[in-house]
Amino acid sequence: MAATVGLLVNRRPPDSGSLPAMTARASDGRTHESERTEESFWTALFRPGLPTARQMLRRAVPALAVRGPLGEPDDRVLRFLWTGPGPQRPQTLFQAALPFLRPGALPEEPMTVDPSLPAGESPGPEPRPFPPAAAEAPFPRPEPGATVLNDGLPLVGIYHTHDYEAYISEFPDLAVTSDQDLQRIASYDHSKRTIVDIGAILARRLRDLGVTAVHAPFKHQELGYEYAYQSSRNTARRILREAPTVKVLMDLHRDGNMDLDSTVWIDGQPVARVRCVIGVRDDLTHWQENLAFCNRLMEKMEEANPGITLPTLTPQARYNQDLLPGAILLEIGNALNTFEEAERAVYYLADALVELLRAGEYPGK
Repeated sequence: MAATVGLLVNRRPPDSGSLPAMTARASDGRTHESERTEESFWTALFRPGLPTARQMLRRAVPALAVRGPLGEPDDRVLRFLWTGPGPQRPQTLFQAALPFLRPGALPEEPMTVDPSLPAGESPGPEPRPFPPAAAEAPFPRPEPGATVLNDGLPLVGIYHTHDYEAYISEFPDLAVTSDQDLQRIASYDHSKRTIVDIGAILARRLRDLGVTAVHAPFKHQELGYEYAYQSSRNTARRILREAPTVKVLMDLHRDGNMDLDSTVWIDGQPVARVRCVIGVRDDLTHWQENLAFCNRLMEKMEEANPGITLPTLTPQARYNQDLLPGAILLEIGNALNTFEEAERAVYYLADALVELLRAGEYPGK
């Protein structure tokens, strides 16, 4: 990687043979490609063109691929938003950028679905447990009140089962009069801002407050709405596998209820209200811990800004929350909120979450 960067910095000006060809035909309005000169294999290998060099760097260091629209189809890179300059060891940073250096790293599993599962359901418990907490981070804990938590290692993971969920502000010409209209407030290709962009804002805010976060901006709708949770389960497991120090795993959504009173005014500005959803079922592990943590998070938000939360829902569903004590589902406003209102909400959410993390009030502490 260092050699490639050096080559980019020390590139010589191109020879005349590589300049665009200018001929009399150029005036006819058609575009012309540059003339290409033959070069030796070793020259091509050790002095790659800029597009090739960029691609080489992004392949070698996935963190460099965090550019462009969030919805790029080939963007399957977990984004580690590191807080620095914490005392984390250098190899930790390299393991975040180079997956094959991570201890116990496994190849990404192919996406499979089970048609027998009901819509919105995820598969059952994993056949094997995740690494125990004792093996997650053999580094000394930071001093009380330190700016960077957990030695800068990831504490929060964020992903999106329903990545297409957007807000009405992205559709200024859409008049919503029915539930069918409400369903049109979505961006399947992410050409408009979605809940995924809200997740990115939350991850950056957590980083600014001293908490390293992992954000997965992946799509989970390729096989249809019915299989979204089965698809996102692979992403949730990947976050836990590649960032085993994560203690809070958040599946970020926005509500689709048309009749929901989803806005509160704080300091003279409208803010989307936040709701927690926890699957409660006798055969689900961790649900008591998940519910207790979620209730505490909502209480913390209410203490600072009364009315910012909605009552917690506890349906008979899994929502991938059996993967970790501290796995929760949060809904940021509904489809009739604006993107800016949702953005304000996650700032208040981040403040409350970091306060709990600093106090050690999270499952598995």
